[in-house]
Amino acid sequence: MGFQSISVDGVVTPFQNMIKQGLVQESVFAFWLNRTAGGVPGGELVLGGYDASHVNGPITYVPLVNETYWEFAVDDILFDGQSLGYCNNGCHGIADTGTSLLAGPADMVTAINQKLGAIGVLSEECQMIVDQYEDQIIQGIVDGLPPSQICTDITLCPGPSCGVCTFILGAIDQFLPSNTSETVIRLLLDELCNLIPSPNGESIVDCSTIQSLPPISFKLNGQDFVLTPDQYIMMEGLGNETLCLSGFIGLDLPPQIGPIWILGDVFIGAYYTIFDWGNERVGFAASQ
Repeated sequence: MGFQSISVDGVVTPFQNMIKQGLVQESVFAFWLNRTAGGVPGGELVLGGYDASHVNGPITYVPLVNETYWEFAVDDILFDGQSLGYCNNGCHGIADTGTSLLAGPADMVTAINQKLGAIGVLSEECQMIVDQYEDQIIQGIVDGLPPSQICTDITLCPGPSCGVCTFILGAIDQFLPSNTSETVIRLLLDELCNLIPSPNGESIVDCSTIQSLPPISFKLNGQDFVLTPDQYIMMEGLGNETLCLSGFIGLDLPPQIGPIWILGDVFIGAYYTIFDWGNERVGFAASQ
């Protein structure tokens, strides 16, 4: 649903063909995403217009700055009503249903997640392993066992946590000199988890803190589009527990494309999104 300028081999896009063939009343399409867990229908795509029944309030249109992706200017990003200063030299954004989260430059997203008290998913899994098996891990290191053997002995290999376990012990093995004391091993284990970045930038927050977290806003064409904690934090079941995942994820795009903010499903779920091909703009309105 993007523009022909980025289609493979310059192929005319499906929606562009619909316009040329007179199959749609307007050169507009729009998305509504149902953010109610288990809600039916899960969402709606309208071709040739938009569904006013899902619009709750005025529509703010933002002009496109580039006909590649649906790219527009972002005036500012605010944390609890205060500018983060990220857009002092200009920011660009993309509305994209193909991106689940809110993706932005990794250094900026890391700072936002730190303000939210979020930690990397991999760091959290690492800490859980250390908390549960620290004494056994230390004994295995003292005994000179290889990482794979230690992880097998504590029943994490084979299994979904095997990779994290072997990574932890492999990293320790690189840093520790021979005949290291148990005290030093314990200190390194306690610090190591904080140094592990999540491969895809995923971060989790303490679910008990959600109600105390601040709103985060994107200012588009002079209008603040506010996301509340229950909109930018996603609660997912993990066995008998609930995992609260930050909706912000770091993504550094190639220089010819980025830096850029991708307003994915977290944003589009909160704001009905109208892609106005004919007028080269994107419209946003509170969703219902």
